[in-house]
Amino acid sequence: MARICKKKPAVCTDEPLSNSNVCQKMALLRSILSTAYGPTGRLKQIHNNVGGHVLTTSTSTALLKQVDMSEPLLKMISTAVQHHTARYSDSGLFMGIFMLRLIENAQKYNLRTVAAAKVYKHFVEECNTYLKGDSCGCKVPVDFTSCDSLIALACSMITSKPACMLNSKETQHISSLIAQAFLYSIPCNSSGVTCFGKTVTIGIEGQSVSDSSVFPGLLVDVPEMLQIVDLKRLGSGPYKVVVFNVSLSGDISEIGDVALEIHRGVDPEHDLLQQLLKLGEQVVKDKVRLFACQKVVHPILQHYLRKHEVVVIERLGLALMEPFVQISVPAEAYGIVKGFCFQSCGSRELLQLLPSKDAAVSTMVLCHRNETMLEELKLTCQRAEHVLRLTLREPYALLGGGCTETILATHIKHMNQSKGATTSAALCVSQSEFLMAAEAFCNSLQSVALSLEHDGQVCLIDLTYGHRWVQDIFFKTCGCGLVEDRSNLEKTPLNTAYHTFSPVSLENTDSHPRILDSFSAKLNALNVAVEMANFVLDLKYVIKDIN
Repeated sequence: MARICKKKPAVCTDEPLSNSNVCQKMALLRSILSTAYGPTGRLKQIHNNVGGHVLTTSTSTALLKQVDMSEPLLKMISTAVQHHTARYSDSGLFMGIFMLRLIENAQKYNLRTVAAAKVYKHFVEECNTYLKGDSCGCKVPVDFTSCDSLIALACSMITSKPACMLNSKETQHISSLIAQAFLYSIPCNSSGVTCFGKTVTIGIEGQSVSDSSVFPGLLVDVPEMLQIVDLKRLGSGPYKVVVFNVSLSGDISEIGDVALEIHRGVDPEHDLLQQLLKLGEQVVKDKVRLFACQKVVHPILQHYLRKHEVVVIERLGLALMEPFVQISVPAEAYGIVKGFCFQSCGSRELLQLLPSKDAAVSTMVLCHRNETMLEELKLTCQRAEHVLRLTLREPYALLGGGCTETILATHIKHMNQSKGATTSAALCVSQSEFLMAAEAFCNSLQSVALSLEHDGQVCLIDLTYGHRWVQDIFFKTCGCGLVEDRSNLEKTPLNTAYHTFSPVSLENTDSHPRILDSFSAKLNALNVAVEMANFVLDLKYVIKDIN
């Protein structure tokens, strides 16, 4: 008889932020995120204590997903960041660093929770107004008549992930492929409601990155015994297609957990095979040239179909079913593909299914030298393409390289100088609390910009445009690449006091920013970071069930 254990009472922790152990864990999490931030961010290796797969990454998605956190407060912060990146694919590290700094600075300046929450909320609303306004100095339009903006945005995402291990030439090549795949995913000549197409990603390990490519249509593994001569025998397309998402193996076990009543002398497996062959006869009669199945096709049915010059593709899998259906536009009971051809991609031979009409489906084949680099590259490319899709809804990008953060901090400081007294009164907080909360907010933004530097160089801010700089004789432009250095451009260390000023927008210039960030992703990250920081600061009790 099993022993019945008495249920343990839940553990209740009051004022979790007053617990030094919790604060140390939060500081450690912030340090992990900060040191992984930016193009020169340090890689993190994650593995368990009994061996197994070792993950090397610097992306917030992979990092937070793999690290198991026992502290409920940290688990909640991690979940918030993961939810953001699941929806926007970018700015996860920015959100985590900014949020944790807001919490730490509120404690550092000994701010009342109510005062911090009110002032933080007010400042993020000021940031929203500034970023969405026409006079914003850190926002640039995305020009869809040229690929330059799209490639620059994709390139910025790739360079911010050092675990991809790409040189400048490889980065440019992959960025162009991402922009190409994005353009393939936009339907042409469609009327009414338009949906994005699909980009399928295939990874090939052990090949040069320069072998990576994008193909229109869908690439699948070449079916057994299919030769080039078989495709030539089919003649020119288009070809009829039939697709099944159920098993055609003929096994009774595939029917499911049901009771079967079988009459004496009946062979159910034989009868099932006869039904499958009848299906094959109908397919051949209707001149179908491509027979595809998500699961297994019976060998005898496969032999029959191939004998009648029908290409059979089985075991497509659930992931390929949606793009497969998209490339074959329905025509009565059957679909249509434009044609087939073989493609040699590195060490793999693949069958390319060319879409009929304007089906917006493409396959991105990514190659890299080893598994770790390849997995990081695949994840980064998928997220970069999603970021490009977000620009269709809001066709803007923000200046990267820490310049958006320094410009926002400068703008907030300048606004406080003229409106501080009236704003503090309207928020029902003392002026001293308002000024300390303003300092906490601006320092938190600047700390994100400071987190981009990992090699001990001094970060600067210029006192004209408010852009971030690195004290280095080899750097002749600001962090984003928009502002060029000159002898009369005054700068000061970023983490020191300086006089307030209104950042000047650079106009009538031929310069283009080199580093861009997603407008939609960073705007959402900014707002959610403040909401979560206010929530954590207001937390009074954490109740944990330990059973």
